[in-house]
Amino acid sequence: MHEQNDRGQAQAADNPYAPPAARIAEIADSGIAATPARFYVVAPTKAALLMFATFGFYTLYWFWRHWKLHKIDKRLDIWPVPRAIFSIFFAHSLYNEFDYRIVRSGQRHRWSPGGWATLYVVAAIGGRILDRLPETVISLHASVLLLIVVLSCSTLSIYHAQRAANIACGDPAAEANRRLTLANYVWLGIGALWWALVALGTLLPEETMQ
Repeated sequence: MHEQNDRGQAQAADNPYAPPAARIAEIADSGIAATPARFYVVAPTKAALLMFATFGFYTLYWFWRHWKLHKIDKRLDIWPVPRAIFSIFFAHSLYNEFDYRIVRSGQRHRWSPGGWATLYVVAAIGGRILDRLPETVISLHASVLLLIVVLSCSTLSIYHAQRAANIACGDPAAEANRRLTLANYVWLGIGALWWALVALGTLLPEETMQ
């Protein structure tokens, strides 16, 4: 065994383009497969935070990233961008993919992919209807309250779906993507400003907003 290791190290020294033998041995011993993730791995709390802070715009990236990795993993002829934009039509199929991978891997995770996907679709449609309601139909305070309810439902759905996706990828704790990055903090800062403006608008008298 030592002779084989010495031989491998000698070959690596002769070939400057050869991958490090120690790193290859470390990956082999750890049992980690050097293959792309089946789905997007991220801590559910991190996804929920970004979802709520960005008023739901994070779902565009969230759905795109899942479909993109799924396309690469299964070599499918699909377009991730349209599936992210029109997520209400593809939420059920994506959630079912999470569940299918969990069952196929022999793991057990009790959740309702159809139920959580339906909650997301209903919340997304409700949010779009809410955006189109004129001020003569609904007051600003009621609109903000309903926005929080709709956004909370969407965030809850994404949270549970992401838990399932992490399990399907063999990383339930999302160790690969738990911490907030600089880009995340930028989006959180922008979202905080928007939420501050919304809060200010609800506190001011409606006469001053006209």
